[in-house]
Amino acid sequence: MPSLENLYWPHRGGTLEALLDKQPEIVQLAPPDADEIIVRVEAVSICSSDIKIVKMGLSHPLFAGRDGAIDTVLGHEACLRVHAVGDAQAGRFHEGQRLGLQPALVVDGVRSIIGMGRPGAFTQFLRLGPEVLDGYVFDVPEHVPAAAIALLEPYGCVEKSWRQNARCDLLPGGRALIVSAGGDFQLDTIPDWKEITVVGEPPAFLRTRTTKRVETIGELQGSFDDILALGDLPASDLSRLCELMAEGGLLLQGRKGSSPGPVRIDPARIHYHRLSLLGTSSRNLDEAFRPAARRFDVRPQGVALIHGAGGAMGRIHVHRLLQLTSGPKTIIATSRSGQRLNDIERDFGPLAKAHGRRLVVTSVDALPSVIETEAPGGLDDAVVVVPSASAIEDVVGYMAPDGLLSVFAGFPYGQTVDIDLAAVALTGMRLTGSTGCSVDDMRDVLARVESGDLDLSPNIAAVAGLNDLPRSLQAVSDGDVSGKIVIYPQQPALPLTAVGNWGSADEVGLTGAERR
Repeated sequence: MPSLENLYWPHRGGTLEALLDKQPEIVQLAPPDADEIIVRVEAVSICSSDIKIVKMGLSHPLFAGRDGAIDTVLGHEACLRVHAVGDAQAGRFHEGQRLGLQPALVVDGVRSIIGMGRPGAFTQFLRLGPEVLDGYVFDVPEHVPAAAIALLEPYGCVEKSWRQNARCDLLPGGRALIVSAGGDFQLDTIPDWKEITVVGEPPAFLRTRTTKRVETIGELQGSFDDILALGDLPASDLSRLCELMAEGGLLLQGRKGSSPGPVRIDPARIHYHRLSLLGTSSRNLDEAFRPAARRFDVRPQGVALIHGAGGAMGRIHVHRLLQLTSGPKTIIATSRSGQRLNDIERDFGPLAKAHGRRLVVTSVDALPSVIETEAPGGLDDAVVVVPSASAIEDVVGYMAPDGLLSVFAGFPYGQTVDIDLAAVALTGMRLTGSTGCSVDDMRDVLARVESGDLDLSPNIAAVAGLNDLPRSLQAVSDGDVSGKIVIYPQQPALPLTAVGNWGSADEVGLTGAERR
């Protein structure tokens, strides 16, 4: 392959407003190395995370701990077409092959995300190495529009948020902390933890295990994979134990008394760190691992809230619940924008009627009275799509005692909220969060699209070329569109244009099919 001229849009920090005055750049792209391929970007949709990265810079949680300035290419929701193949990849890939992309890589145990730490898809051509090709790309069919393929990733992220997205078992080989404030608790199956630290009197089930004794929680250092909080610990101790959870960690409460009151916790860690919060009021701690005690999906025939449904991801949550076979009977959708409320009603009202569901669209200000009418006993399920800690605190007050609250929106670490965390053990309250998705999640969405069970076109609101990327980002940031804006890099001069019922016929000449 000869050197290839590639138009792309770099992001090197700076404000969203400053981006409006800039232009895309051109670079010569060398042929792929033996273990690489080069793909043409047929379509890429804008994610709210792209806006957050521009606005937050190095304070964005997924850049946490990174040194130096930002120098990347944004864009991670993409439909790709193989343009050139390195010799070592010829057995797996061929020119013209169409691919979907799952951008959230884990390389050597560390997250490395395309469109953040790695160059993304706001470009005409993209170089992919073996770390991406080994498990993060997959074949996609020709008859599905490129825009719909680009939307598999955000739809997959929504799907993941309602599936098991955190560990629900104790971790063999992990670092364990047992904090005991009394109570004769038992644990039938004790994992082979590599290290056990105990604060307080060791429970009887540890009598044959070697443990390290510490007098107070204040002496603890580092992080722990499994934390068992046994007995009626005060709220301050529970807050500290949440801070001591490792990424992917599990906090299991065994509690019999009353709630100690609000516990301070960082919801960004629930979202980004896949924290698992389980509990039981039974003497047998194994009760916390029963399927009914670790629910992740919505309660059938219940009442669910999508808080922040006006944006693209909130709309996807609404769309998913309306088409879910065993979904809620009532979905409450909120937005601060009057126009977005009208758009939700227009785009999804007929779907709700067709599936026998009740869709209640309301402003945030009117939400308390709506919940009093629709869910007097509290919400069975709620997902917070608003990147606000105060929004999470508000929704906590609307939950039923055994309701499930999912933290979907990401925001900076350190914005703590007060939650009655003891309710996880005492009433069965569920608190989860997730970010990203897997290839399997995306394939499941694709299967529903191919079967005709899921039409993604209601969430395609506008299209544009690379030249209008800043205007498109601004439109998403300002809430001027309801739904997704899809960028077609192969037609950079395409102006930002509102669309409806977007499909394959509309993409003719936009995906670069002639560039072979």
